[in-house]
Amino acid sequence: MTVRLLLDEMYPPKLADTLHDKGHDVIAVAASAEFVGSDDATVLDIASGDGRCLVTENVWDFAMLVRHTSHGGVLFVHARRWPRTRVGLHRLADALHDAISGDRIPDPDDVRWLA
Repeated sequence: MTVRLLLDEMYPPKLADTLHDKGHDVIAVAASAEFVGSDDATVLDIASGDGRCLVTENVWDFAMLVRHTSHGGVLFVHARRWPRTRVGLHRLADALHDAISGDRIPDPDDVRWLA
């Protein structure tokens, strides 16, 4: 099965492009005028409806949401470990690539931390 990811709005489209260049099906909320500014519940619905696992740093809000709704999986990212700097995003792209390649992406209705 092909892993599909949706990067939450805090991540730049360039991160999705980098992962796409590595052969992965990844889109970014920030790349879509239709999705930018959507509330968290809508973002979770968008990901789920498109068969995508959501990648986010927004642990507080999404941890609450996933308790009460079915979803396509959520992968939490620790912002201090992978800061949204040029170097941090490069390392995050590598970590996501490794997680996809190593089958460590959460299944639907599962939640994990990126390790």
